[in-house]
Amino acid sequence: MVSTGDSKSFSLGSNPSGTTMETTFKYKGTIITTPNLEKKLKRMKLSIDDIEIIDNPIKKEKSPSNELEDYMKDVTKVIVRSNIDDTRRVCFIKKDEPRPTMRELFKNHIWNPTTKTGIKEITEEYLMTLYYEN
Repeated sequence: MVSTGDSKSFSLGSNPSGTTMETTFKYKGTIITTPNLEKKLKRMKLSIDDIEIIDNPIKKEKSPSNELEDYMKDVTKVIVRSNIDDTRRVCFIKKDEPRPTMRELFKNHIWNPTTKTGIKEITEEYLMTLYYEN
């Protein structure tokens, strides 16, 4: 193999040392950290003028306990069933609050035929058949 380049130059790609210099920036209130700012901005179709570079990134501290355990402290498990089928739906609702109506509980899942969003089986008629098991 014959090399025609300068013997003092050496390149194994973008980062031969193995260390990465991450850049942290803020865009529309969201803090984003990336090892390759130019590539990230190109992917997001942004320019450097659209973002705010953060010199000292804010470190997200992990809580000493498990996040799921923290979540489960504030909720209680309820089971919702229907008169039509045997499907048991496990739902978690906030403790010390009255149980929501089925419409409130499933409001983000109700099928909308116009926009074709939601779960097809969960309709206004189906909500009328739901009840709390416990």
